[in-house]
Amino acid sequence: MKADFDLIVHKLGRELSHINIYPIGDLHIGSPDFSEKAFRRWKDMVLADPNGYVMIVGDIMDMATKGSITNIYEATMTPFEQREWVEKEFGEIRAKILGAVQGNHEYRANKLLGICPMYDVLAKLDIGHLYRPNMAFIKVNLGERNKDRQASYTFVLAHGQAKGRTKQFPYVVDGMDIMISGHFHTPENSIGNKIVIDSQNEGVSTREFMHISVPSFTNYGGYAMKAMFMPQGNEKFPIINLSGDKKETKLMWT
Repeated sequence: MKADFDLIVHKLGRELSHINIYPIGDLHIGSPDFSEKAFRRWKDMVLADPNGYVMIVGDIMDMATKGSITNIYEATMTPFEQREWVEKEFGEIRAKILGAVQGNHEYRANKLLGICPMYDVLAKLDIGHLYRPNMAFIKVNLGERNKDRQASYTFVLAHGQAKGRTKQFPYVVDGMDIMISGHFHTPENSIGNKIVIDSQNEGVSTREFMHISVPSFTNYGGYAMKAMFMPQGNEKFPIINLSGDKKETKLMWT
């Protein structure tokens, strides 16, 4: 298993004028609130897009345990069945996956049993090298920006922690273009700026970055209703468009 600080590098084709990133997290496979209908719509979009790629930010499996808030007696699949389901469904898009991290639900199994269900799935799909336990740093090159250089984009994947901490964390990572997180089941995006001191060229400028929080694939009810959490939308998903002709990103919700 690779360490968090091992950079994941993808050098995609020079013929690509653009690609689309479909980030995903918080499926909670095995939860009675999981919306398979929403997942099917997302997956159909990915499969229909020849330039579509996927980044995973955890809580794909619910992994209810006796010590967790989640009621294990309400689970629709055992942990083993959850892993098999994810292996089958994501196996069909394995060539499109660019990186993945675990969420706090998968970490339950890690903490109790010393296993990593998200890593296990990716390893069985022969892409275990794209897994990182806590945070993934990813560089994606594509297209032909000029004769000897491709357009290059940097990503940080993290499941997320306390909301304030997660929103502030992008300011910690220098050189990042886009951070993708989940955990809160709240679909949103924001644009931030950092002040950058360029000592080599003796200048000061600002660098823009984007932070995207992915929606969940759960219907409102159950634990969320009991805890009186606000209902969140799961009808639209983010798609990040990266240009291969020049460094330019566009975000769509569809």
